[in-house]
Amino acid sequence: MKELKVGVVGLGLLGELHINQLQNEIAGVRVVSVCDIFEKRVDEIQKKYDIPNGYTDYDEMLSAGGIDAVFIITNVQAHKDQIIKACKAGLNIFVEKPLSLDVNECDEIAKAVEKNNGKVFMIAHMRRFDPSYAAAKKAVDAGEIGDVIMFKSTSLDAAATLKVNVPKALSGAFHPWFYEMGIHDTDLARWFIGSEIKEAYATGGCYVAKELAQVDDYDNGFALATFENGACAYIHVGKTAASCHVEAEIIGTKGTIRVNSIPRRNRVEILKDGKASEDLIFDFYERWGEAYRIEKIEFLNCIKEGRQSNISVEAGTKSLEIANILHEAYMKKELVKAKTAELNKRK
Repeated sequence: MKELKVGVVGLGLLGELHINQLQNEIAGVRVVSVCDIFEKRVDEIQKKYDIPNGYTDYDEMLSAGGIDAVFIITNVQAHKDQIIKACKAGLNIFVEKPLSLDVNECDEIAKAVEKNNGKVFMIAHMRRFDPSYAAAKKAVDAGEIGDVIMFKSTSLDAAATLKVNVPKALSGAFHPWFYEMGIHDTDLARWFIGSEIKEAYATGGCYVAKELAQVDDYDNGFALATFENGACAYIHVGKTAASCHVEAEIIGTKGTIRVNSIPRRNRVEILKDGKASEDLIFDFYERWGEAYRIEKIEFLNCIKEGRQSNISVEAGTKSLEIANILHEAYMKKELVKAKTAELNKRK
């Protein structure tokens, strides 16, 4: 198949991460167009990655043509309109999560994607592509630990990132942490448990960054949810850890699988002066770089092979519905039940 030509909209840290991997680490694809509202950033990325076309207007990038797919790496509020426009342009679409913060918008997106003549649509839930999580899922599906009865997930940013996270949250660029970080965990909970949420309770607080309360955010949130098949999920999201610490535990009727229980940088331990120490992962890219690369390869392979991704609009909608329940439960500090009838309509 001919080389796939890609346009990328949204040139922040994550947008550049995707561009770097597409240009330098993945064969058969080339970024030919980039777009951002900041012209200076567009110029910088064009020069750095030798990209011929740069735009500050998304509509202009789409109307110029010359691309097979668009990577949408913008703020979540822009996703719906940008996805619908990309569908009208007949493009394959890769979009960062969350898909939206509004379930009704997800329904609009679903209708547009359905009319897009079979073009590939994929949400970037990259943890599914991390080799450790993928191996755990394979073992669960093979019945190695029996029936799943509990999924436990911890997703923590290092406290050192508060100086970036807090201003972004206060400005509206970041959203409450059960959405911003927890959307990974809600997606994985459905993926491993194989059922939909029934009810949840959540609590937590602004223990370090007290100003986050101004925007209904929290530096640590804790949730316990029950799913329709009787299995449970415990999710802890936070911003005050010693390192970038993401771990999971899947407990079954016949055994348990643990993923990354200690965020080790390597396998070296130093025993000295009565203490044991080892280096921990600090940067999210160090932990997830390979997953980001593998997910993009899967997206591109879907295009080349004419098949759809299994991380569909429905997957994005369902994970958002869980995040909605967890955030509502946190704000109310009471048990919140899922709107079962609405969930069943989407099955």
